Amino acid sequence: MKKSDVIWFYDEFSSQQIDAGINRRHLSIDNWSRKFGLKDSDNVLEIGCGIGTQTELLSNRISKGQIDSFDISSKSIDIAKKRLNKRDNVTFTVGDITEVKLKTNFYDFILLPDVLEHIPFKEHDKLFEQISFAAKIQAKILIHIPDPYYNQWVSIHRPELQQIIDQNLFMPLIIKPIYDAGLCIEYLETYDLHANNGDYQVILIRKVRDKLYDPLIRSKSPKAKLMWKLKSFLHIT
Repeated sequence: MKKSDVIWFYDEFSSQQIDAGINRRHLSIDNWSRKFGLKDSDNVLEIGCGIGTQTELLSNRISKGQIDSFDISSKSIDIAKKRLNKRDNVTFTVGDITEVKLKTNFYDFILLPDVLEHIPFKEHDKLFEQISFAAKIQAKILIHIPDPYYNQWVSIHRPELQQIIDQNLFMPLIIKPIYDAGLCIEYLETYDLHANNGDYQVILIRKVRDKLYDPLIRSKSPKAKLMWKLKSFLHIT
């Protein structure tokens, strides 16, 4: 599929986004962001911002940090800029996230709000390399996607709801590019949003980093536990 066809689709799709406004899915993603520890001082990278609906919710939480939002559709970006023109800490950029130059080791929080399923599988290697390049070592990367079985069901029973590229993101298909980029999955949950039986998934990804694995404390007296914790903290054997 030509990139120009994808851009045309999302230029046209922007009117539907205006009509939909901020909906239950956006609010759910905002809630997950809060649960995963989004702070008001975080520098945030948003991939696939559309007309800025999720960005608006992000900007309500980020007062001291910077939000950099990207989308492939110039029309969507123009709308987003007009909607949030008074938010001084938000920037909108037109571009393919697999090709643009990102800030190095800059972002504390990276958000992909229902966009990964619309990025061709063949570009996932480059996508996650870009994300790893831009993320700080302690960064949290939140991916929100439709459950692949639900997306499969929609493609059969409600195909009019799908976008120009709408892939079923089964885990075996997306794990390799994540781990190849030096990232790892720390949390995954399938949950009910619009339908029962789990129609959406939230995934928390982190950079692979050195960890200290201390044994769990069991069956020790309070004094022994205190001494063990102190020795562990001071790295005394």
